[in-house]
Amino acid sequence: MLLTTAGCGRPATEQDCQLIVDRNVELAMKNLDITDPAQIDKRKQQIRTEQQEGIKACIGKNVTDKMMSCVKDAQKQEDIDGCFR
Repeated sequence: MLLTTAGCGRPATEQDCQLIVDRNVELAMKNLDITDPAQIDKRKQQIRTEQQEGIKACIGKNVTDKMMSCVKDAQKQEDIDGCFR
Protein backbone atom coordinates (compact mmCIF):
# COMPACT_ATOMS: atom_id res chain seq x y z
CA MET A 1 0.00 0.00 0.00
CA LEU A 2 1.44 3.31 -1.01
CA LEU A 3 0.11 6.75 -0.31
CA THR A 4 -3.34 7.51 -1.64
CA THR A 5 -4.55 10.46 0.36
CA ALA A 6 -3.93 14.14 0.02
CA GLY A 7 -4.18 16.90 2.55
CA CYS A 8 -2.02 19.18 4.63
CA GLY A 9 1.53 18.26 5.32
CA ARG A 10 4.68 18.04 3.27
CA PRO A 11 5.73 16.22 0.11
CA ALA A 12 6.74 12.61 0.72
CA THR A 13 10.39 11.88 0.10
CA GLU A 14 11.78 8.72 -1.43
CA GLN A 15 12.82 7.70 2.08
CA ASP A 16 9.24 8.18 3.34
CA CYS A 17 7.90 5.98 0.55
CA GLN A 18 10.53 3.33 1.10
CA LEU A 19 9.71 3.34 4.81
CA ILE A 20 6.08 2.58 3.99
CA VAL A 21 7.14 -0.34 1.80
CA ASP A 22 9.70 -1.57 4.34
CA ARG A 23 7.24 -1.51 7.25
CA ASN A 24 4.71 -3.45 5.19
CA VAL A 25 7.36 -6.08 4.47
CA GLU A 26 8.50 -6.22 8.09
CA LEU A 27 4.98 -6.69 9.35
CA ALA A 28 4.12 -9.26 6.68
CA MET A 29 7.21 -11.27 7.58
CA LYS A 30 6.39 -10.97 11.29
CA ASN A 31 2.91 -12.29 10.52
CA LEU A 32 4.61 -15.33 8.92
CA ASP A 33 6.84 -15.73 12.02
CA ILE A 34 9.93 -14.85 9.98
CA THR A 35 12.30 -12.85 12.16
CA ASP A 36 15.68 -13.43 10.51
CA PRO A 37 17.03 -9.96 9.65
CA ALA A 38 18.83 -11.25 6.54
CA GLN A 39 15.61 -12.77 5.17
CA ILE A 40 13.68 -9.60 5.95
CA ASP A 41 16.30 -7.38 4.27
CA LYS A 42 16.35 -9.63 1.19
CA ARG A 43 12.55 -9.42 0.93
CA LYS A 44 12.63 -5.62 1.36
CA GLN A 45 15.02 -5.36 -1.59
CA GLN A 46 12.80 -7.63 -3.70
CA ILE A 47 9.68 -5.61 -2.92
CA ARG A 48 11.44 -2.28 -3.48
CA THR A 49 12.47 -3.53 -6.93
CA GLU A 50 8.95 -4.76 -7.70
CA GLN A 51 7.39 -1.54 -6.40
CA GLN A 52 9.72 0.96 -8.11
CA GLU A 53 6.88 2.59 -10.04
CA GLY A 54 4.69 2.75 -6.94
CA ILE A 55 7.50 4.32 -4.93
CA LYS A 56 8.08 6.90 -7.68
CA ALA A 57 4.34 7.68 -7.72
CA CYS A 58 4.36 8.05 -3.93
CA ILE A 59 7.16 10.64 -3.94
CA GLY A 60 5.69 14.13 -3.64
CA LYS A 61 2.32 13.02 -2.24
CA ASN A 62 1.29 14.80 0.91
CA VAL A 63 2.26 13.22 4.23
CA THR A 64 2.33 14.49 7.76
CA ASP A 65 4.75 13.71 10.53
CA LYS A 66 1.81 12.08 12.32
CA MET A 67 1.24 9.72 9.37
CA MET A 68 4.88 8.73 9.22
CA SER A 69 5.04 8.18 12.98
CA CYS A 70 1.97 5.99 12.65
CA VAL A 71 3.73 3.91 9.98
CA LYS A 72 6.80 3.50 12.19
CA ASP A 73 4.67 2.47 15.17
CA ALA A 74 2.32 0.12 13.29
CA GLN A 75 2.06 -3.37 14.74
CA LYS A 76 0.04 -4.93 11.88
CA GLN A 77 -0.22 -4.27 8.15
CA GLU A 78 -3.80 -3.10 8.65
CA ASP A 79 -2.49 -0.40 11.00
CA ILE A 80 -0.47 1.10 8.14
CA ASP A 81 -3.59 1.43 5.98
CA GLY A 82 -5.21 3.30 8.87
CA CYS A 83 -2.33 5.77 9.01
CA PHE A 84 -3.50 7.31 5.74
CA ARG A 85 -7.23 7.57 6.42
